[in-house]
Amino acid sequence: MAQSYYSVIIIGAGAAGIAAATKLLKNNFNNFIILEAENRIGGRIQTLPFGDGHIELGAQWIHGEEGNVVFQMASAQNLVSDKRETIQQFTNSTFVTSSGREIKSNHLREYINVAYSVLDDSPKDDLERFMSLGELFQKRVENVLVDTEELPLKQFINWCQHYQNSYNGSDSWFEASAINIDTYKSCPGYPAISWKSKGYSTVIDLLQEKFNDEVEHLHIKDKVIFGKEVVKIYWSGDQAEVLCADNSRFQAQCILNTMSLGVLKNLCNELFEPDLPEYKLKAIQNLGIGTVDKLFLKFPYTWWSKNNTGFSFLWSNDDREKFIKENKVLSGTLLWV
Repeated sequence: MAQSYYSVIIIGAGAAGIAAATKLLKNNFNNFIILEAENRIGGRIQTLPFGDGHIELGAQWIHGEEGNVVFQMASAQNLVSDKRETIQQFTNSTFVTSSGREIKSNHLREYINVAYSVLDDSPKDDLERFMSLGELFQKRVENVLVDTEELPLKQFINWCQHYQNSYNGSDSWFEASAINIDTYKSCPGYPAISWKSKGYSTVIDLLQEKFNDEVEHLHIKDKVIFGKEVVKIYWSGDQAEVLCADNSRFQAQCILNTMSLGVLKNLCNELFEPDLPEYKLKAIQNLGIGTVDKLFLKFPYTWWSKNNTGFSFLWSNDDREKFIKENKVLSGTLLWV
């Protein structure tokens, strides 16, 4: 594109950036570009082929139904799976210890129900409201769950922590506030809905009207300039300028920054000139974000039972420390779920 001055520059071609571009194009506004550091659109949405199907490196489930624009778009095109099948993926999970022993305790489902009820219930008083989520959980299960030889309580609680960390995107439930239980905004309906076949990247196609034969497709990709890592945003008065790592510059009346929170937290102190107001920098810095890792394995044949849809592992401290030592894991989050 020869033009270097625009009315709007969108930084980032992830879900937020693409959604913003959709809104502009639907309102016949064309004088904008999207600067994307990677060589693809989607951001933290990335679906890749894997065996006979696909895997999601990033966003995976549709969380909730009522008031959820993703669910509304996808269900209108019959793209979401049967919710009962999705529920079975969790209820049919098999619990196994790190030594390879399957947990067959009659108390297991009871313990899981107790854990869910604790994590779903709001703080009862001011004391609980100032606790971390981990402290609240330990307080509430202290006299409810008991340690048995067939179901080690410490290992089960450790599994609960990592299960909840993966849900919250936190590194520890002692870093997450218990008050978040009743302040976290969620859409009513089933919380983890799967896609039928094409995966979460279908959202990008939905935004571009590719499933609507009555509407001209929105060619958002034509607005994207790839390989543009933004390193500086100059803002003052009625004009702004963006400097990229390759020394290219783009000017605009308005900058819409949709880069991910992790990137923004890492760059915010040197990204803007002049600096953002102190209250905005503090808001960015105080927003918590953890790491959720995924590990994909492909087996040559199905060795698990037909009704089993997954495994949950109860790791002993000795086995976990041995694994970390042998694999030279020095930092980061290990998800034992």
